[in-house]
Amino acid sequence: MTRADRNRTLLVLAFALVSCGQGTQTDGNVAVANDKFEQASNRCTPPALALADGSPLQSSLLDQSKANLGSAFERACAKGILKDKGLVDPNAADQDHLFVINAPEANIASIYLSEVDGNRMVLEYPFLTVDGKSQVPSADELEEAIYCAVVGATPEEQERTGRCLVD
Repeated sequence: MTRADRNRTLLVLAFALVSCGQGTQTDGNVAVANDKFEQASNRCTPPALALADGSPLQSSLLDQSKANLGSAFERACAKGILKDKGLVDPNAADQDHLFVINAPEANIASIYLSEVDGNRMVLEYPFLTVDGKSQVPSADELEEAIYCAVVGATPEEQERTGRCLVD
């Protein structure tokens, strides 16, 4: 059980204990609290990775990408990056998947809503480089891509450090 799963379980138990109370009628606060908890839980659940054509991913490299995305999400949630806003844009056609796009000349992992790709959220990365080398984004790279997609860098930070700037 991951730390995120344990935290979710503890919160559910806490909400259950509070809602049991002393047999008094609730005034709607429990329903609001449960709704907020559900939204926060959904934000900290990583979307499934999928190929752009919708077929499932079946390779050890992509399995490693899934594992790294899970680690990156757990760390982003622990840091509060996903507290107020989820990764998947509300306007995305598919709310459950992050579509993998190979970008052989990209300099960083990038997550964004792509109108060109059917209004879907994409993870763009040089999975296969121009020289034919296969690679997967690390958990650190994916955590930074999550940060850039959800929070973003200030113009000053972009100018000073290049954070969240893509080629």
